[in-house]
Amino acid sequence: MALDRLLQGFADFRLGYYREHLDLFEKLATEGQSPRILIIACADARVDPGILTQTRPGDIFTVRNVAAMVPPAQFPPDTRQHGTSSAIEFAVRGLGVEHVVVLGHALCGGIAALVDGEASASAGYDYLSTWIAVARTVRDIAVHDLAGRPREEIVRAVEQASVVNSVANLMGFPWLAERVAAGKLVLHAWWFNLKEGQLYAFNPDTAVFDAVTGVAVTPTVQKGTRLSAIKPERLLLTLANKPAF
Repeated sequence: MALDRLLQGFADFRLGYYREHLDLFEKLATEGQSPRILIIACADARVDPGILTQTRPGDIFTVRNVAAMVPPAQFPPDTRQHGTSSAIEFAVRGLGVEHVVVLGHALCGGIAALVDGEASASAGYDYLSTWIAVARTVRDIAVHDLAGRPREEIVRAVEQASVVNSVANLMGFPWLAERVAAGKLVLHAWWFNLKEGQLYAFNPDTAVFDAVTGVAVTPTVQKGTRLSAIKPERLLLTLANKPAF
Protein backbone atom coordinates (compact mmCIF):
# COMPACT_ATOMS: atom_id res chain seq x y z
CA MET A 1 0.00 0.00 0.00
CA ALA A 2 2.84 2.41 0.77
CA LEU A 3 4.36 1.88 -2.68
CA ASP A 4 0.95 2.29 -4.30
CA ARG A 5 0.79 5.75 -2.73
CA LEU A 6 4.12 6.66 -4.32
CA LEU A 7 3.10 5.43 -7.76
CA GLN A 8 -0.22 7.22 -7.59
CA GLY A 9 1.62 10.33 -6.49
CA PHE A 10 3.89 10.13 -9.52
CA ALA A 11 0.90 9.65 -11.81
CA ASP A 12 -0.71 12.75 -10.31
CA PHE A 13 2.55 14.68 -10.69
CA ARG A 14 2.97 13.72 -14.33
CA LEU A 15 -0.58 14.66 -15.27
CA GLY A 16 -0.70 17.73 -13.05
CA TYR A 17 2.41 19.58 -11.86
CA TYR A 18 4.66 18.40 -14.70
CA ARG A 19 2.24 19.52 -17.39
CA GLU A 20 1.54 22.80 -15.64
CA HIS A 21 5.28 23.56 -15.44
CA LEU A 22 6.40 21.95 -18.67
CA ASP A 23 8.37 25.05 -19.72
CA LEU A 24 10.36 24.88 -16.47
CA PHE A 25 11.21 21.20 -16.89
CA GLU A 26 12.18 21.72 -20.55
CA LYS A 27 14.50 24.54 -19.49
CA LEU A 28 16.07 22.42 -16.75
CA ALA A 29 16.54 19.55 -19.21
CA THR A 30 18.17 21.67 -21.90
CA GLU A 31 20.11 24.22 -19.84
CA GLY A 32 20.91 22.14 -16.76
CA GLN A 33 20.63 23.13 -13.12
CA SER A 34 21.87 26.40 -11.67
CA PRO A 35 20.66 26.57 -8.06
CA ARG A 36 21.96 29.44 -5.95
CA ILE A 37 21.43 27.64 -2.64
CA LEU A 38 22.71 24.40 -1.12
CA ILE A 39 20.66 23.05 1.77
CA ILE A 40 22.16 20.37 4.01
CA ALA A 41 19.19 18.85 5.78
CA CYS A 42 18.20 15.85 7.86
CA ALA A 43 16.90 12.67 6.27
CA ASP A 44 13.91 12.80 8.64
CA ALA A 45 10.70 12.19 6.66
CA ARG A 46 8.93 15.02 8.48
CA VAL A 47 11.31 17.77 7.42
CA ASP A 48 11.47 18.17 3.64
CA PRO A 49 13.44 21.33 2.74
CA GLY A 50 11.65 21.72 -0.58
CA ILE A 51 8.26 21.75 1.10
CA LEU A 52 9.39 23.94 4.00
CA THR A 53 10.76 26.58 1.63
CA GLN A 54 8.12 26.13 -1.08
CA THR A 55 10.77 26.04 -3.80
CA ARG A 56 10.49 24.81 -7.37
CA PRO A 57 12.59 22.16 -9.14
CA GLY A 58 16.02 23.63 -9.83
CA ASP A 59 15.92 26.17 -7.00
CA ILE A 60 17.93 24.31 -4.36
CA PHE A 61 20.65 21.69 -4.37
CA THR A 62 19.93 19.38 -1.45
CA VAL A 63 22.00 17.00 0.66
CA ARG A 64 20.21 14.96 3.29
CA ASN A 65 21.74 12.72 5.92
CA VAL A 66 21.14 11.73 9.53
CA ALA A 67 20.92 14.89 11.67
CA ALA A 68 22.02 17.27 8.87
CA MET A 69 25.67 16.88 9.81
CA VAL A 70 28.77 18.10 8.00
CA PRO A 71 31.83 16.00 8.81
CA PRO A 72 35.23 17.64 9.27
CA ALA A 73 37.08 18.18 6.01
CA GLN A 74 39.52 15.43 5.14
CA PHE A 75 42.76 16.92 3.80
CA PRO A 76 44.59 15.66 2.00
CA PRO A 77 41.65 13.72 0.54
CA ASP A 78 41.77 9.97 0.99
CA THR A 79 40.19 7.11 -0.98
CA ARG A 80 37.23 6.56 1.35
CA GLN A 81 33.67 7.40 0.35
CA HIS A 82 32.73 10.94 1.38
CA GLY A 83 29.14 11.36 0.23
CA THR A 84 28.22 14.56 2.05
CA SER A 85 31.59 16.21 1.41
CA SER A 86 31.49 15.36 -2.29
CA ALA A 87 28.02 16.87 -2.63
CA ILE A 88 29.16 20.04 -0.87
CA GLU A 89 32.17 20.24 -3.17
CA PHE A 90 30.03 19.83 -6.28
CA ALA A 91 27.59 22.50 -5.12
CA VAL A 92 30.32 25.00 -4.24
CA ARG A 93 32.97 24.33 -6.89
CA GLY A 94 30.79 22.98 -9.67
CA LEU A 95 27.53 24.89 -9.35
CA GLY A 96 28.89 28.01 -7.66
CA VAL A 97 26.09 28.31 -5.11
CA GLU A 98 25.90 31.61 -3.24
CA HIS A 99 24.41 30.30 0.01
CA VAL A 100 24.85 27.15 2.07
CA VAL A 101 22.18 26.40 4.68
CA VAL A 102 22.54 23.74 7.35
CA LEU A 103 18.98 22.92 8.42
CA GLY A 104 18.52 21.06 11.68
CA HIS A 105 15.21 20.44 13.40
CA ALA A 106 13.39 19.63 16.61
CA LEU A 107 12.74 16.02 17.63
CA CYS A 108 15.72 14.78 15.62
CA GLY A 109 16.18 11.04 16.13
CA GLY A 110 19.87 11.16 15.25
CA ILE A 111 20.58 13.80 17.87
CA ALA A 112 18.48 11.94 20.42
CA ALA A 113 20.58 8.83 19.78
CA LEU A 114 23.74 10.88 20.24
CA VAL A 115 22.52 12.30 23.55
CA ASP A 116 21.32 8.95 24.91
CA GLY A 117 24.45 7.05 23.85
CA GLU A 118 24.45 3.40 24.93
CA ALA A 119 20.94 3.82 26.32
CA SER A 120 19.59 4.59 22.86
CA ALA A 121 17.41 1.99 21.14
CA SER A 122 19.69 2.35 18.09
CA ALA A 123 22.94 1.90 20.00
CA GLY A 124 23.57 -1.45 18.32
CA TYR A 125 23.22 -0.17 14.76
CA ASP A 126 26.21 -0.76 12.50
CA TYR A 127 26.82 2.73 11.15
CA LEU A 128 24.78 5.30 13.08
CA SER A 129 27.05 5.85 16.08
CA THR A 130 30.09 6.41 13.87
CA TRP A 131 28.25 9.02 11.83
CA ILE A 132 26.68 11.01 14.65
CA ALA A 133 30.07 11.09 16.40
CA VAL A 134 30.65 14.12 14.15
CA ALA A 135 28.93 16.07 16.96
CA ARG A 136 30.08 14.02 19.95
CA THR A 137 32.20 16.83 21.39
CA VAL A 138 29.20 19.14 21.19
CA ARG A 139 27.09 16.54 22.95
CA ASP A 140 29.64 16.10 25.75
CA ILE A 141 29.85 19.86 26.35
CA ALA A 142 26.06 20.17 26.42
CA VAL A 143 25.65 17.31 28.89
CA HIS A 144 28.25 18.93 31.14
CA ASP A 145 27.06 22.54 30.87
CA LEU A 146 23.36 21.68 31.14
CA ALA A 147 23.72 19.04 33.85
CA GLY A 148 20.50 18.72 35.83
CA ARG A 149 18.33 20.14 33.04
CA PRO A 150 15.51 18.05 31.51
CA ARG A 151 16.54 15.66 28.74
CA GLU A 152 14.31 17.51 26.28
CA GLU A 153 16.25 20.70 26.88
CA ILE A 154 19.61 19.00 26.45
CA VAL A 155 18.48 17.35 23.20
CA ARG A 156 17.29 20.69 21.84
CA ALA A 157 20.57 22.33 22.81
CA VAL A 158 22.54 19.62 21.00
CA GLU A 159 20.25 19.89 17.96
CA GLN A 160 21.05 23.56 17.66
CA ALA A 161 24.72 23.32 18.63
CA SER A 162 25.22 20.53 16.10
CA VAL A 163 23.99 22.82 13.34
CA VAL A 164 26.50 25.48 14.38
CA ASN A 165 29.18 22.80 14.56
CA SER A 166 28.40 21.74 11.00
CA VAL A 167 28.69 25.31 9.76
CA ALA A 168 32.06 25.58 11.51
CA ASN A 169 33.11 22.33 9.81
CA LEU A 170 32.18 23.82 6.44
CA MET A 171 34.88 26.42 6.93
CA GLY A 172 37.43 23.62 7.06
CA PHE A 173 37.07 23.06 3.30
CA PRO A 174 39.66 25.43 1.76
CA TRP A 175 37.79 26.04 -1.51
CA LEU A 176 34.65 26.90 0.46
CA ALA A 177 36.42 29.20 2.93
CA GLU A 178 38.08 30.99 -0.01
CA ARG A 179 34.69 31.81 -1.52
CA VAL A 180 33.43 33.09 1.82
CA ALA A 181 36.51 35.31 2.19
CA ALA A 182 35.95 36.63 -1.33
CA GLY A 183 32.36 37.57 -0.51
CA LYS A 184 30.96 35.04 -2.95
CA LEU A 185 29.42 32.63 -0.43
CA VAL A 186 27.35 33.03 2.73
CA LEU A 187 26.65 30.32 5.32
CA HIS A 188 23.53 29.91 7.45
CA ALA A 189 22.69 27.79 10.50
CA TRP A 190 18.94 27.17 10.69
CA TRP A 191 16.80 25.09 13.04
CA PHE A 192 13.16 24.23 12.40
CA ASN A 193 10.73 23.56 15.24
CA LEU A 194 8.18 21.30 13.62
CA LYS A 195 6.00 21.36 16.75
CA GLU A 196 5.24 25.03 16.20
CA GLY A 197 6.06 25.47 12.51
CA GLN A 198 8.72 28.08 13.25
CA LEU A 199 12.13 28.55 11.66
CA TYR A 200 15.09 29.87 13.68
CA ALA A 201 18.43 31.23 12.46
CA PHE A 202 21.67 31.43 14.46
CA ASN A 203 22.81 34.97 15.18
CA PRO A 204 26.62 35.02 15.58
CA ASP A 205 26.48 38.34 17.43
CA THR A 206 24.28 37.06 20.26
CA ALA A 207 25.06 33.32 20.00
CA VAL A 208 21.38 32.38 20.00
CA PHE A 209 18.85 31.17 17.44
CA ASP A 210 16.40 33.95 16.59
CA ALA A 211 12.93 33.30 15.19
CA VAL A 212 12.71 34.13 11.48
CA THR A 213 9.70 36.37 11.01
CA GLY A 214 10.18 37.78 7.52
CA VAL A 215 12.33 37.45 4.41
CA ALA A 216 15.49 38.92 5.99
CA VAL A 217 17.84 36.80 8.08
CA THR A 218 21.22 37.36 9.75
CA PRO A 219 23.91 35.23 8.06
CA THR A 220 25.90 32.93 10.33
CA VAL A 221 29.10 33.34 8.31
CA GLN A 222 29.91 35.91 5.69
CA LYS A 223 32.97 37.81 4.57
CA GLY A 224 34.72 39.14 7.68
CA THR A 225 33.00 36.85 10.22
CA ARG A 226 35.39 35.71 12.95
CA LEU A 227 35.53 31.93 13.26
CA SER A 228 35.36 32.31 17.04
CA ALA A 229 31.82 33.63 16.57
CA ILE A 230 30.58 30.29 15.26
CA LYS A 231 31.86 28.01 17.97
CA PRO A 232 29.01 25.84 19.29
CA GLU A 233 30.42 26.33 22.79
CA ARG A 234 29.20 29.95 22.70
CA LEU A 235 25.64 28.83 22.06
CA LEU A 236 25.77 26.18 24.78
CA LEU A 237 27.18 28.66 27.29
CA THR A 238 24.40 31.09 26.46
CA LEU A 239 21.78 28.37 26.94
CA ALA A 240 23.37 27.25 30.20
CA ASN A 241 23.05 30.78 31.57
CA LYS A 242 19.35 30.91 30.77
CA PRO A 243 16.62 29.48 33.02
CA ALA A 244 15.39 25.98 32.10
CA PHE A 245 12.37 25.99 29.79
